Amino acid sequence: MVNLLYVVLRSLLSCLIPPANLLVMVAVCQLLRKQPGPSYVYILNLATADLLVGVTCFTEALGDVLHSFDQSELLCLLRVAVSMTPCIGSILTLLLISLDRYLAVMLPLSYPTLLKKTPVVLSLVALWTLSFFFGHLPLILPSLQRGNYTGYCGLLYVAKSEYLYVICFGIFGPSLLALLCLHVWVGSIASLQHRRLWHGGARARPPRLRRCKALRTVLIVLMGFSLSWGPYLVGGTVQAACSSCNLSGPLEDALFLLGETNSLINPLIYALHCRDIRSHLAKLLGCRTQGQVKPPASNVRTVGSWGRSQTEASSS
Repeated sequence: MVNLLYVVLRSLLSCLIPPANLLVMVAVCQLLRKQPGPSYVYILNLATADLLVGVTCFTEALGDVLHSFDQSELLCLLRVAVSMTPCIGSILTLLLISLDRYLAVMLPLSYPTLLKKTPVVLSLVALWTLSFFFGHLPLILPSLQRGNYTGYCGLLYVAKSEYLYVICFGIFGPSLLALLCLHVWVGSIASLQHRRLWHGGARARPPRLRRCKALRTVLIVLMGFSLSWGPYLVGGTVQAACSSCNLSGPLEDALFLLGETNSLINPLIYALHCRDIRSHLAKLLGCRTQGQVKPPASNVRTVGSWGRSQTEASSS
């Protein structure tokens, strides 16, 4: 009965995650034609990674029904690798998005020239290289494989607890800590700017504060990430540190499934809180926005763009 529930939930995620992220990808592609910039590229990469997570949910649900991955240890290792790689890519993309906002706030003058196409492409290549490496680590390093395969496909049934150490303390933990530090740092800057404006009686919003406003969406994404992957991080840490504990079932099913829901939360957050993406999604879905002649200024657009001067970027 419990296995049937997990199959139903994975099937539901596989039906919801790909369409939601496809809509965001189409909207962001349209925005990139009008306003090329690194921020939209990273959001597009996040939607791509989340789309792949939705595809893996379908393969996991299919594998749970047909038990096609239980036949050999190699097939099970491939299933684990294919499931972990896009999840790691999604998490690292959130880190890149936050770093992009951080640079836009801390280096407002040099930001448009700092993140050219080449650094952005190299950062994405490095991101997917790391995702592939850590996702396929049990296949790359046979010492991380358990051996004595029992015929039940699961992360801790084919990989040793040391692999959880690598994932939790090499990816999840550092990413969450870096995201928190970046947002605390930028939040303190925004608070200081607000106090200066309040005492100075200024009404105009400086470019830095506009960029800080764009961080609100990323902060909500961070909260979704913490709620989704936090329990898996805690459970993985406990399992890796406690040799007598047996959390293989909850980690493989409930907690990892909860983490995969983050790939559904991300596109919903951007659809609701990023005004440019929301307006383009409304056009795609045939919705009408009342009282609007043209789409409002984007939260993301103000952080810089390719092929435009700093003056134009600040005035957008």
